[in-house]
Amino acid sequence: MKVTINTPRRNKIPPEKKIRGVELYLRGLSYRQTARILKISHVTVWEAVQKLAEAVYKPKILAVKKQRNFIAVDETVIKINGKKRYLWAAIDVESKEVLAVWITTVRNWWVAKDFILVVLKSCEGQPVFLVDRASWYKSAFKSLGLGYLHVTFGPRNSVERWFRTVKERTKRFWNNFRSEDWRRVHRFVFLFAFWYNFVRIHSSFGGPPGDVAEWLQEVMPQLS
Repeated sequence: MKVTINTPRRNKIPPEKKIRGVELYLRGLSYRQTARILKISHVTVWEAVQKLAEAVYKPKILAVKKQRNFIAVDETVIKINGKKRYLWAAIDVESKEVLAVWITTVRNWWVAKDFILVVLKSCEGQPVFLVDRASWYKSAFKSLGLGYLHVTFGPRNSVERWFRTVKERTKRFWNNFRSEDWRRVHRFVFLFAFWYNFVRIHSSFGGPPGDVAEWLQEVMPQLS
């Protein structure tokens, strides 16, 4: 006599719910808070965040290449396991898109130079960079032969506002990333920038700054 044992099938979680979980997490909820709202496990939320972060981090492209006129660049202090590190960011002043993010152990002119070269990958033409009076910017732009302006307020505030948005999120863990793996911190920052560009509603536009369809068109060939 043949006996058949029916094992229960695991309920497959819809992709839309996982994406919603990532969005709630990036808006400031913890993994467990998000899981309770969506009635899924916090491990599922964590896995969804990590997978999307890896997908965004792999090409390291946050914005498509196009004509850009003014770019605000700045850096701020963060902590990784209690150690001071520097988060760099560049934002298109007109479109409000985050063009590049970096985390470094030091800040000096050659780090600034390398970061600017990454920013230029999303630019056609030669944009004007808006920076503060830190000495490393003067040397970096001089070595690259690029134009820049010292700006304290006004247009450069766009990058400072982005830093505030990031720290509003990270203040839940006291702006101290607790991870031995730097790549995990980098992935989080890239994912946050991706959310800022393509998901978060910007008050100036009534929608996200970037077009995710354009981004996918540029990124997909590099992932194949």
